[in-house]
Amino acid sequence: MTLRIMQYGESILHKKGTSVDAFDKELSKLAEDMLLAMDQADGIGLAAQQIGQAIRFCVVDVPEHPEYPMTCILDGRLLSPSLLMPLALANPEVFPLPSDQYYYEEGCLSFPQIRGEVARPERISVNYQDLDGNAHQLECDGLLARCIQHEVDHLNGVLFIDRMEKKTFAEIKKEVKELKQRTIACLKEGKLPEISPREE
Repeated sequence: MTLRIMQYGESILHKKGTSVDAFDKELSKLAEDMLLAMDQADGIGLAAQQIGQAIRFCVVDVPEHPEYPMTCILDGRLLSPSLLMPLALANPEVFPLPSDQYYYEEGCLSFPQIRGEVARPERISVNYQDLDGNAHQLECDGLLARCIQHEVDHLNGVLFIDRMEKKTFAEIKKEVKELKQRTIACLKEGKLPEISPREE
């Protein structure tokens, strides 16, 4: 079954997730279904809130790019990012590492066709549990670090528009307002908000 991705205007996107405590076949199936929905929408990350579940769980699948290298250190071992993908993270906690903040134009599957620059730390450390409940520590940078930060924000009920500077948000404010109005109108009519494929 293909999961529906929530659109801005649906209250679930503002809810903080509860901790995952059952590491079973159901969680593995959820990860599989989320990755499928994310792939079909041309995204690189998806949080549980975006498919209607307020739990601390997300998936990411960030492709490597020769012009934008990424470094990954999992449990103290340097690994190629491709060996980690796709990655499911339960109960993730992000800690910025000493690095510069940099701006990058982000999008979000819950905000079709809307993009804006967001400043985030270049390097992070994230503590999380895998699908079997095993604890891990991942240090990473580049697009993977940004994607994880974006998804963990979702788990805390924080959206990428909340991270934008006022000037940046002002440029997309009209589109954001229209999206919210369309979403709410659809829900009132008993219809499901339509979504267009885009990158996360």
